[in-house]
Amino acid sequence: MTGLVRKATLLSACSLLVAASAFAGVPSPGNSTLPSPAFFTIVGHSLGTPDALGTFSVVVRDLANNPINGSSVVLDFSAAADLVPASDQLDAGASTVNCVAKTVRKFSDVTGTASFTVVGAAANSGASPGAGLNGVKVYADGVLLGSLTAATLDQDGGGGAGANDLSLWLTDSGSLGYFGRSDYDYSSDLGANDLSLWLTASGALGSSESGTLCP
Repeated sequence: MTGLVRKATLLSACSLLVAASAFAGVPSPGNSTLPSPAFFTIVGHSLGTPDALGTFSVVVRDLANNPINGSSVVLDFSAAADLVPASDQLDAGASTVNCVAKTVRKFSDVTGTASFTVVGAAANSGASPGAGLNGVKVYADGVLLGSLTAATLDQDGGGGAGANDLSLWLTDSGSLGYFGRSDYDYSSDLGANDLSLWLTASGALGSSESGTLCP
């Protein structure tokens, strides 16, 4: 009987190890990390250098809470009609853009981290409908990790962050609706602090030029 018990215990342990191995390397939404609050800012560039104001990271971990190296991390803008990524992200870390699918992809490093600075703009024609909250889906190896809201310094896609972008922000704010593209303080509301942050970012000149946008 003792031998049978030992065999049964061994088989159970082996089954657990096989199950654990099967799930190793599979991204876990619960263990992975997105920006908190769940926002980021789409930026322009200056002389080919993306505005560091927009930098954020996604950390991919598996069900055992281990970081996943080489995970394909995708930002999916397909549900956000008013957000347009640039076809060239000007990224030495080799972001890959699929203009047709409206996605930006990077691979995680040994710590499971993929850092993005998304160059792009809003297609804002004056209080035009937008995605509001949670317009950008985040996937790792095809697993949905969550959603983010994207603000955009460049509202019209030309000339960097300039006077016309400010005018478009004022239109968004004055409409009394909610537009994630204009929420620079990540408060889920539009107000004076968003205006202050846009003016500061514009004055810093990090987004003085627009990216080459996807068609």
